[in-house]
Amino acid sequence: MVNFFIILVISQIATQLTHTLAFEKNMGSVRASSLLTLFFIGLTYSLSFEIIPTLQAVFLGSSFIGMSDPIRLSRKQLFFASLIFCLIFQFLIFYFKGLGGTLGFSAFVSCLFTHVIWTPVKRRFNS
Repeated sequence: MVNFFIILVISQIATQLTHTLAFEKNMGSVRASSLLTLFFIGLTYSLSFEIIPTLQAVFLGSSFIGMSDPIRLSRKQLFFASLIFCLIFQFLIFYFKGLGGTLGFSAFVSCLFTHVIWTPVKRRFNS
């Protein structure tokens, strides 16, 4: 349970920081994701805790969520997508070992699910 909480916090930090650098500071999505991921890996590289490689993977995958265009997903939606990503990561990603692009696919599914669920709710309350 503690590991899931740590994963959740790291995921939210990566998502929101990437989004902020990419769109509010005009750094660009790829540059923001790359810079933050390299910085996080550099910070955690010398730590010898067993969870560190998992946190590095979570940070990278969550930064993909933060790359979402603000027109598609708002800050609240990014928060929700990041939660979904954590659930996918925690329970499903280990079944997909060896598959390339699993982090990106998980981030995509999280964003897609958030967008599909949120859009009808948004229409219902705006009309």
